[in-house]
This record gives sequence, structure tokens and C-alpha cells, in this order.
Amino acid sequence: MVPLKKWPQYSSWAFLASMSVGAAFCSLGIGLIKDCVTLNLVGLACGAIWVIGGALCFWAVQAEQDLAGAGLRSMCVSILLSFVSGLLVFGEPSKLYFSIPAIGCMLAGILLQAPKGQSLFKNWRSLSSGAIFGTYLIPMKLSGVPDDNFLMPFAVGICITSITLILVMSFKRGKSFEFARTPTLFSVAAGVLWMIGTQAIFWGVAEDGLFGYAIGYPLLQLNLVVNQMWGIFAFGEYATKRERIKLAFSTLIILTGAVLLTVSKG
Repeated sequence: MVPLKKWPQYSSWAFLASMSVGAAFCSLGIGLIKDCVTLNLVGLACGAIWVIGGALCFWAVQAEQDLAGAGLRSMCVSILLSFVSGLLVFGEPSKLYFSIPAIGCMLAGILLQAPKGQSLFKNWRSLSSGAIFGTYLIPMKLSGVPDDNFLMPFAVGICITSITLILVMSFKRGKSFEFARTPTLFSVAAGVLWMIGTQAIFWGVAEDGLFGYAIGYPLLQLNLVVNQMWGIFAFGEYATKRERIKLAFSTLIILTGAVLLTVSKG
């Protein structure tokens, strides 16, 4: 989401469309390498669902005016819902005396960093995106589609849905969105990087994956640490010493939760 912060005048809708193109091309490359170029309705549908969450999250970065905060709120909700879904929907084994404190630590660390003095309504975009991101892979898990056969249709579903969305919005606005060359190229590159990371998520939560949904998805949300580093060093967020100390403390709590969650695998 760095391009949205770097070029605040660049539309979040244009970013979504550009990113989706990069993601689709990357998934095609991965499919060719792994010899699994395929399409299926489950992947296409999950991609369409993800677009709703992505649009809300990218909108939140600009409307809620903080890259780190919007990401934190979204991840807080997604971690909670993915953990609950893994336990209740899929019946995944977990040592609750480790996993419940782990989730508590991760949520506490995230909430500790959340900006103060903002109404819940103002943050509805990031909170809603987290709800979608925490549940959009449930259809994949229920269908039993292998992650290798899911990645490409998922990316294609994102690409088709986002481009269709921006065409409809352009028609309703009476003018098209601007795709300035530099931010568009960086947005396409962001889509490529994101799809590589998404492949890791699918490996982690697949039936034969490392952790399963209840543990794997929350654990893989630790990209928030990278998100924070961009906010701090590139954009000057958390500028004071007190804010940096608070950030370090909350990150330590989150990482403690990650360790507990890792050993909670039943």
C-alpha cells in the first residue's frame, strides 16, 4: 500500500486495478513454473470477495489518513475472525492454553498502536476490510481446492472484478480515472510482490499446509511489522521518542503472541 501513501492524489481505485494486473501476471508466472495454469469458480469468487476488502482497505489508508493505523485495525479484526473460523468452522486442533493468550497478545499489541481519539465510525473502512480479509479464504477451505489450483483463478478473479468495478465507476462519474505512469508502475509491482506473499499464505493455511487456518492466517499477518517500518522510516509516522518506545513495546507483545501461536499447533 506504499504507493497510496507516496502519491496521495493517486486514486485508490486506480491503485486497485493496477495492482490486480500485477497480481494476475505474477500468478500466471507461478502457474507456468508449477505447471498448474487453471481456472475454477471458487478461486474467481474468492477473488471477487477480496476486491471488496481491498477496496475498503486502500480507501481507508487515504480516508483515515494513516498507513500504519489502517493496517493495524484491519489486521486486528482479520486475526480474530480467522482464528475463530479455524476453530469453529473447520475444527482445527489447537492448544488453547497457548493459542488464546497468543491471540490476546497479538490483538493487545495491535490495539496499543491504534490512533487514539477517533470514533469507531470513522474507522469503519479498515474494520470492515479486516472482517473480509479474515474470512475470504473460507470458501477455498470448504471446497478442498488445492492451493496450487487456487492461486491463479483467485488472482484472475481479483483482476476481472477490479477492472469491471473501475469501468462501472468511470461510467457513473462521466470520466475515467487517471493512471499516471510512475505510480501505476509501482502499483503493478506492488501487485506482483503481494501475490508472492499470498502464495505463502495459501501454503500456510492449506489442508496439508504448515499451520492451518486458525493458526496460520493470524501468524502470517506479521507483515504488519513491515508495514510499520515503511510508515516510520519512509513517511515519518510515530515521529516522537515516546511513540517509538510505545511502538517497540507493542511489537514485542505481538511477537510474543506469534511465538505462542506457533507452539499452540495441536
